Amino acid sequence: MPLSDAEKELISTAATTADPTRRRQAVAVVLSKRGASASEARALLGRSFLAVTQPSFHLVPRGNAMASQADFITGYNALVAATGDFSDVSQDTLTTALLSTPAALPALRMIACLTNKELAVAMKLVDSTLSVSDDTLKRFERGQPSDPSAADRRAQRAEARRAALASAIVAAIRATMGRQILTVPDNASATFHSKLDHQDTIAGWTSVHDAAVNGIPYSALLYHRYVGGVWRQVQDAYSEVKGDNVLELPLERLLNTEGIPFYRSPSGATGAADTARRFGLHPGPDFVIPGDQPAVVIESKVAEDGGTARDKASRIQGLADSARRAGLVVCALVDGKGWSERAGALVDVVIATDGRTYSLQTMKDLLSVSEIAGLRGTVPASVPKLSGGDAEPG
Repeated sequence: MPLSDAEKELISTAATTADPTRRRQAVAVVLSKRGASASEARALLGRSFLAVTQPSFHLVPRGNAMASQADFITGYNALVAATGDFSDVSQDTLTTALLSTPAALPALRMIACLTNKELAVAMKLVDSTLSVSDDTLKRFERGQPSDPSAADRRAQRAEARRAALASAIVAAIRATMGRQILTVPDNASATFHSKLDHQDTIAGWTSVHDAAVNGIPYSALLYHRYVGGVWRQVQDAYSEVKGDNVLELPLERLLNTEGIPFYRSPSGATGAADTARRFGLHPGPDFVIPGDQPAVVIESKVAEDGGTARDKASRIQGLADSARRAGLVVCALVDGKGWSERAGALVDVVIATDGRTYSLQTMKDLLSVSEIAGLRGTVPASVPKLSGGDAEPG
């Protein structure tokens, strides 16, 4: 049977209505159609929900996950002062600079074009006995300067470990800058070049010194951006932080503001696995409401490309099946331009959640879901909210 005008109106407005019943009705209409009518109905449903999504590729993470511009400049200036504009970049000089100003590490990493994870790998290439995680490096660069006068034996041991770590960091960065490690294989040089093949690092420390003293032409900076240079590493290094907080942090703030009890899964695969075991749901959802007697699960997914959208839709569908078997209401929170590349995947998410799919723009409509609405104001402001993960990026 062809779609009636009333059915078209119902489906076309499904994403913008706060009424969960109308959302479910729209899904029911879509599922009731066959043939050409089914295709038309799915297309209408997809357009409705795509209209309230927005891209996030222009958003650069900030907060505790990365140094502020002021802190970065402070660290850079400390390096400049310690090395005489990078004219003295010996092992001892750079190690002393790092120990006195740990916040100089981000600038030093950016000179060598290394994320924390990449630096950890480089350190192991220099010394195969090392096993340093990127989290260890993050803690180092956010830490306090060394205190050689520390009298406590435990403090002295800690200082010795920090000194050894700083020395290993410098050894890896100097090896990278000297092109002793992380080089381009001869048989790949026709199609690849090194991240150091830029004006400020092309000749190693000599180029760094020249850039520090004489500056870099704006055209070179623009080309650096064009080829996905160091600035892009912020996007890549903190992509998980971005994914967590584009949607999850605003939702956490909304739930806290409304006094709604919840559990937020810790970030990363380990956090999701812990949540799955805790609540018997696979995969583990991002939010469980409330945390002590679950009634609602919410999965949030940002997708900036079609492949990611397809994979994340599959995850939401899997969670929906698991949650329904447990008698729980399933909601999804999605955004990003990737859904426009896989409109069919978005429709599958909407159907899997019975229309309870929202975006950053329509997030407040989650409060109209009866199982959530009934919990508003049940958590006094003075009582800590149950959250499994950090509200702020770490």
